[in-house]
Amino acid sequence: MYAKCGHIEYARQVFDEMPQRNVVTWSAMISGYEQAGKAFKAVEMFSRMEVNMANEFVFASVVSACARMLRVNVGRRIHAQAVVLGYGGVSFVSNSLVSMYMKCGRCSDALAVFMRCCDMNDVAYNAMINGLVENGEVGKAYEMFRA
Repeated sequence: MYAKCGHIEYARQVFDEMPQRNVVTWSAMISGYEQAGKAFKAVEMFSRMEVNMANEFVFASVVSACARMLRVNVGRRIHAQAVVLGYGGVSFVSNSLVSMYMKCGRCSDALAVFMRCCDMNDVAYNAMINGLVENGEVGKAYEMFRA
């Protein structure tokens, strides 16, 4: 609740005082930090959590945090963890991965994720097209738009 209201520091205090944490509390903190523009803290929280506890919401948030920081190497490691745990094909995780790779200038990596996407939805297409334009690949963006 605190994180959604823009009080991430209070959310962290409550989190730190919890005797037991679960995937919901970890997800709320990671997402809260990412949405508050504190991407480094989101990634730091992710690194403190047991990876096998992470779910698709955690992966989508932490990948978005990597995109904000333009930390493609960290994003690649998280991508690999998501794949190992079976979340690599979840549409909104894939959408976050496409966006991250595009923001980091890795068009071929973004395309590889996009092509493996279980659900090539409007969000994924928009991420690809916008990313291609932002990376100077206007012709490829136009081809994708026309497809």
